[in-house]
Amino acid sequence: MNTPNNKKVTIKDVAKEAGISVSTVSRVLRNYNNVPDETREKVQEAVKKLNYIPNIAASNLGAGSLRNIGIVVTRSAENAFKNPFFSEMIMGIGSVLEKNEYNIQLIMTDDINIEKKRVIDTLASGMIQGVIVLYSRKYDMLIQALANSHYPFVVSGRVDGISTDRKIHSVNTDNEAGSFKIVSHLIELGHKRIAFLNASLEYIVNIDRYEGYRKALIHNGIKHDNALDLDCGITFDDAKRAVYEALNKNPDITAIFCRDDYRAVAAIQAVNELGLKVPEDIAIVGYNNYDIASISKPQLTTINVPIHDLGAASAQQILDLIAGKKIENNTQILDTELIIRDSCGFKQKEKKNSEV
Repeated sequence: MNTPNNKKVTIKDVAKEAGISVSTVSRVLRNYNNVPDETREKVQEAVKKLNYIPNIAASNLGAGSLRNIGIVVTRSAENAFKNPFFSEMIMGIGSVLEKNEYNIQLIMTDDINIEKKRVIDTLASGMIQGVIVLYSRKYDMLIQALANSHYPFVVSGRVDGISTDRKIHSVNTDNEAGSFKIVSHLIELGHKRIAFLNASLEYIVNIDRYEGYRKALIHNGIKHDNALDLDCGITFDDAKRAVYEALNKNPDITAIFCRDDYRAVAAIQAVNELGLKVPEDIAIVGYNNYDIASISKPQLTTINVPIHDLGAASAQQILDLIAGKKIENNTQILDTELIIRDSCGFKQKEKKNSEV
């Protein structure tokens, strides 16, 4: 087990002896199917020559007892689970992994450098066999690192700004089209001064929803006003504060489109606390169709996103990749739907028209 200088043999020593990368050695030790026989033989010879004994994680994996999928939540634990999206995604992922006797290992941090190191190191250790990334950033360092590796991974979201010859597998919805649809609905109701309560444009989902909002305005002959681009921050109170400030500076706003229902409920509270009413004074619409959308007062008009199905589809893709199955369509797009409720004023307008 020991080298001549009595130093413990590591996976790096095996990689050096075999003349291949550490990640490839790791894949051989984890019995991946899509490794060339010649490469597998080189690793096995190096392991035998150096009398290398894999770590407990790798040994357990070889026996088939360690079956973990890493779920990368690009938020701190404190912020992640305040947002219903993450818990619903994990339920969808878990519904598939449980049936296939795999476990979930959460990787949570809001520091991209720590995130990248933690994910790659955990993959290399054999503790997880694949990764699902729940959000994508533009020029994402983690996704670029995964694309440059041979590890199986799936992204929930659109990938942009990544340079690689490798196919990147993803599951997503058309966020731009969904935003275009719901903003167009507000315009059809007569709104022209429509604010957008959005989050950081570091994330591609927010970029796409912003583009849908902007294009809906332009398509309908409404000039886009940068003053109506609102930053909702991270917390519920951040969103409320953004709405307070926007309505005080721009009292002519008649509608607010929120990047998700969580922020939309914050916007409703802010409007109410300012002595205004939804939808009589300000129409509010959201996105995602969280459970809270149907029980808020008023109930939220929103875009239904099949979050549970996104999670389940992501899980199935990562299991297929681990099994070495060929996936014909590396980008899977699920359908969304406009759900019209009370907060946009549509039902009130219908009622008035029927009384005329």
